[in-house]
Amino acid sequence: MKIKITSDHAGHEAKMELARRLQKEGYEVETFGSMDPNTSISYADVGIEFAKEAKKHINEKDTKFVAFCGSGIGISIALNRFKNIRCARVSSKEEARLAKLHNDANILCMGGRLLEADAVEEMFHTWEHTEFEGGRHLARINKLDEVGQDK
Repeated sequence: MKIKITSDHAGHEAKMELARRLQKEGYEVETFGSMDPNTSISYADVGIEFAKEAKKHINEKDTKFVAFCGSGIGISIALNRFKNIRCARVSSKEEARLAKLHNDANILCMGGRLLEADAVEEMFHTWEHTEFEGGRHLARINKLDEVGQDK
């Protein structure tokens, strides 16, 4: 399984800690965005660049996408501007589960300054192992996939 994780400077530490934990579990992890938590980088720029990367691989079943900023709000707004991206900002395991179950979220987003590392890892695994329910939710997902920027 490939995991691609991005962050601005505020989410840098959470990104790197999740990357370390997932690598220990055998995941192939690639990081994007901030390379140094002490160098400011805009969540908007990071989100736009990550959206371009995600769009190349968004339909690959063996690739998962995670994004962080300080609160998770800014980068989720940036990512959700793009067609076929459904980025869910979550703060609990239940939200992570529902993000996939009902919304088929293809990018998981969290607040790096708001969550403990164990909670981040639990939310990731909950989201990763939840399957989209489809059914009544499919028409909504299809409608949302018709709008947004292509680039």
